[in-house]
Amino acid sequence: MIGEDDTGAPIGEDDTGAPVGEDDTGAPVGEDDTGTKPSSEPGTWPKTVTLAVQNIGEAGEHVRLSDGTVSDAGDLGAHMSRSTYLRSPVEGSVCEVGASFARLADIPTDVAACSEWASLAHLSALTIHESDESYRIGLGLLVWDAEHGALYRLRVLGDSYDVTAGSTATFEYEPVR
Repeated sequence: MIGEDDTGAPIGEDDTGAPVGEDDTGAPVGEDDTGTKPSSEPGTWPKTVTLAVQNIGEAGEHVRLSDGTVSDAGDLGAHMSRSTYLRSPVEGSVCEVGASFARLADIPTDVAACSEWASLAHLSALTIHESDESYRIGLGLLVWDAEHGALYRLRVLGDSYDVTAGSTATFEYEPVR
């Protein structure tokens, strides 16, 4: 039916009926239920990061997970081909643990429960869209830093895809050990 996505939800709403760009409590993605944005100050958790990539086939920005520093190298980076994706420089560093977490704290942290560790996680693909239109909002990941010394849980807040203007990936994360 026109006006509905493949799950039957009206276009512009997620499967819970919440407008895209809002979580299930109605708070905008990237804000908690009280309307405050998480701090990205050093030493405060969780951190919120937006990584950008300008052109297909080029490496985009990366984040050093320990302190949230964004640069051209780090533990996790944004890349773009036919999709926007997050990539670690080390194989076996990323595990998808679920697709629709409302809160970062809801993401399980049991490493043994992850059956498939990879170097990347695909975000939205193939259609031009803004960050709040991503169908991967709420995706939960476990991510090792490049040395496999620290583990982080990560929740995707949105991603954008545009072959001429570049793409972005926005997520919140915190250390779990």
